[in-house]
Amino acid sequence: MKKFLTTGATAVALVTAGAAHAEFPMDDNITFVIPYSPGGGFDTIVRQFAPAMERAMGTTVVPENISGAGGARGGQSVHRADPDGYTIGVYNIPGLTVNEVLGKDQGFKLDEVTWLANLAVATYALAVAADSGINSVEDLCALDQPAKMSDTGATSTAAVTTRITFGILGCDIVDVTGYAGSNDAMIAVISGEVNATIKPITSLAKYLDGDGGTGDMKLILTLTTEEAVPGVPTATDIGHPELAKFTLNRVIGGPPGMPAEVVSALEEGLRAASEDPEVTAWAEGAGVELEFVNAADTTALMNNLSSFYQQYKDLAAVAE
Repeated sequence: MKKFLTTGATAVALVTAGAAHAEFPMDDNITFVIPYSPGGGFDTIVRQFAPAMERAMGTTVVPENISGAGGARGGQSVHRADPDGYTIGVYNIPGLTVNEVLGKDQGFKLDEVTWLANLAVATYALAVAADSGINSVEDLCALDQPAKMSDTGATSTAAVTTRITFGILGCDIVDVTGYAGSNDAMIAVISGEVNATIKPITSLAKYLDGDGGTGDMKLILTLTTEEAVPGVPTATDIGHPELAKFTLNRVIGGPPGMPAEVVSALEEGLRAASEDPEVTAWAEGAGVELEFVNAADTTALMNNLSSFYQQYKDLAAVAE
């Protein structure tokens, strides 16, 4: 009888635990941490995805802005949360990847994050003023003095991309930083304050010719392996396909040690949201390149990015 009661109690405990776990995500709200203040690109994409996730998963998804430390504070908040699936976040990649490679203490390690999905990717291009006599990378690198590039800050992802890109190309540059935002950095090219800038193609689009753009800028290189803009050379064309690894990713992760079943549920919720008609319509109108990547492939992506940037650690570092 004693053996029977013990076995029965164990069975009840297992059934109860299984039932509680099976309720995910119905017994609480999902907090979706945004590591920046309201209004930016990270904030916008999460607030677009949250309602679609709610429709797909049948629960409430609450965006929460936790800004500071270049996106690290939000990552810390997610890292400290219980691994029950009710706290997830979007990560600034490759910004956090570069910081980690450079040895900065961000309060958590990226390889401990439970990666859930990649939602979107932005590819870069090198742009100059439309009336500039610079029509190629060769022209830019053949100026009488190092080419002036524009960026918001020396540690910004675009600035890191710029330093590594031109280091690989063996081309001397001066990165002029301090612009209030990417738009100001692009206007600096148009006004002639600097020679060029590297920015996401979607950001540059409003200043290019056609599709409603002003035509004030032109592209001389896309950091892609295949043609992204008709007639514009690619990284492959100039013999450096590795430059296509420079992208901006909207990667979603959770605390360490999340159960596989919870990871799967969140992965599918994010996948469904990425295919939601309202989300896809918004992305098309906003020029956002949705690119859903599942949990396993996102984990591999993160590992590959870490190895890639490690190769260029010296170029990524900001000169003291």
